[in-house]
Amino acid sequence: MVRLKDIAQAAGVSVTTVSKVLNDRGDEFGIAKDTQERIWEIATRLNYQPNREARNLRLGKKYRSILFLSLYEGRTKGAEGFFSHPFFGIVMHQIQEAVRRSGFYLSYVAVDEESMGAVKALVQDRISGVVTWGTMPPDLAKLLKRSRLPVAAIEPYTAAPGLFHEVYVDNKQAIALALDYLYRCGYERLVMADARLASEEYNPVFSERVAAWEELSKGYTGITATVETYHRLAGTSDITAGEVLGERIIGSLKPPFGIVAVNDLTAMGVMYAAQRHGLRIPEDMAVVGIDDIEWAAFHNPALTTVRIPKDRLAWEAVDYVSKAINGSGAETKVVRVPVELIVRETTPHL
Repeated sequence: MVRLKDIAQAAGVSVTTVSKVLNDRGDEFGIAKDTQERIWEIATRLNYQPNREARNLRLGKKYRSILFLSLYEGRTKGAEGFFSHPFFGIVMHQIQEAVRRSGFYLSYVAVDEESMGAVKALVQDRISGVVTWGTMPPDLAKLLKRSRLPVAAIEPYTAAPGLFHEVYVDNKQAIALALDYLYRCGYERLVMADARLASEEYNPVFSERVAAWEELSKGYTGITATVETYHRLAGTSDITAGEVLGERIIGSLKPPFGIVAVNDLTAMGVMYAAQRHGLRIPEDMAVVGIDDIEWAAFHNPALTTVRIPKDRLAWEAVDYVSKAINGSGAETKVVRVPVELIVRETTPHL
């Protein structure tokens, strides 16, 4: 086990200096920036892991809190909230349940520029581990890496993969299942309906799905596979974007054709457009979504979709963090969670 003394010897400074730097108090005590950077570099290279539970016990503290950081609000510049989305709301419930079963309680912060001070304070002292959801900005990645806390990041899409325990949906498998099913159903004209938020600089999840569509569709003969993209305004929904996309696709293609949407809400909007035009689903137009939100099964017609196992996403993240906190052999890795095609009424049954 690496000790503060080992880092101090390697850096040529005192143990007290190392302690102040690793507790993010270097600036407070006037420690030179290059000295701080050298200490952090050595601590990372030696894989120093502070025993926060032991430290807290010595101080008469015992924190059993896992911090959940939503990066959705920051990515969308506050235009949309994590809890208001039907997919993320279910995931949040699953994370909370997994945390409770592990014997911890959950704290929550929506990360943006204004909340970073609160995040830094919590990370320094008040929590035992972190679960994040969404594209992780470099400044937050640096803060969490230096905290030495166990971190499980769901879909972080960091510049340097493997910084944390990372959990992703297998988006390539999702597209492969949807594309192959429509091909086997006999549809020769296929379109991916891609809805984006106009104020969003980048959506790596949807971009990954579109890239998989463009790559995998080349492996099929006798079909045309294209992408139709629409950037919706803040205050509108993916359903609205789906309606616009549906109108565009219906206006450019002669039935029958098949559509795969980047998520279920977009797929529902596409169907509303088809119904306005009197198209029969799935005879004239087949539709496949991705997510399997609760609405999908109760929609009319019920939506064929790729089910993302929300409980598995939650478990993969929380299980790692709880094991790491308890010192029971957590292994840091990059996990791709498999998905499943759920065939309902918007596609033929083979």
